[in-house]
Amino acid sequence: MAATATKLSSGHEMPAVGLGVWRMDSAAVRGLIHSALRAGYRHFDCAADYKNEAEVGDALAEAFETGLVKREDLFITTKLWNSDHGHVVEACKDSLKKLRLDYLDLYLIHFPVATKHTGVGTTGSALGDDGVLDIDTTITLETTWHAMEDLVSMGLVRSIGISNYDIFLTRDCLAYAKIKPASLAEKYGKTPAQLVLRWGLQRNTVVIPKTSKVERLEENFAVFDFDISVEDMEKIKALDRNYRTNQPAKFWGSNLYA
Repeated sequence: MAATATKLSSGHEMPAVGLGVWRMDSAAVRGLIHSALRAGYRHFDCAADYKNEAEVGDALAEAFETGLVKREDLFITTKLWNSDHGHVVEACKDSLKKLRLDYLDLYLIHFPVATKHTGVGTTGSALGDDGVLDIDTTITLETTWHAMEDLVSMGLVRSIGISNYDIFLTRDCLAYAKIKPASLAEKYGKTPAQLVLRWGLQRNTVVIPKTSKVERLEENFAVFDFDISVEDMEKIKALDRNYRTNQPAKFWGSNLYA
């Protein structure tokens, strides 16, 4: 039975259910990938930082060779690590080589931060002399995104997206992006606002969105015809940064929520 799929802005379909390979032991990858394929999985979520792209690639190559599945039937995602923001094309090609693929269905920026380069594909997290993550301030997220866009025109990647971005960085990305990032909201065929409102409703809270635009009135009310999966509810919850937008301390000088 075919799995439900969501159409990305690029026109490609992403199966709504996928298998993540994070913390998957390298020795177990082959068996798990093949078992997942036999069970009907067609979407696999990888990352350079998971350090098992090569094992996933071997498992997929064997699946193709034995006729278990065809490449065009799969949706393969992997991610650019922080230390490779200044080497996007090289990092993508390195992941493709390890995965033994000619193209990626989706390539994500893993985290919205560029750190000291430690060698393509090595996924290092170098610390500065102060023991804090060594951030490369010469590379902007906009520069990284435009390099990601180049991957699409080169035919190395079909769709690009972002991961672990907060709402403010996401808005910034939408402002400078020529190719808009694939998003969780896109997965459900809804706007980011609708996804956030639905998240609130599924937490059994009352949501009271404010708008002065008539079209938004209708959009904000159209949140009763879909459900966010338990897995995606947890992903959204994990974005919590204990940040309060209405902070009286800023204008009264007294922190009521301390």
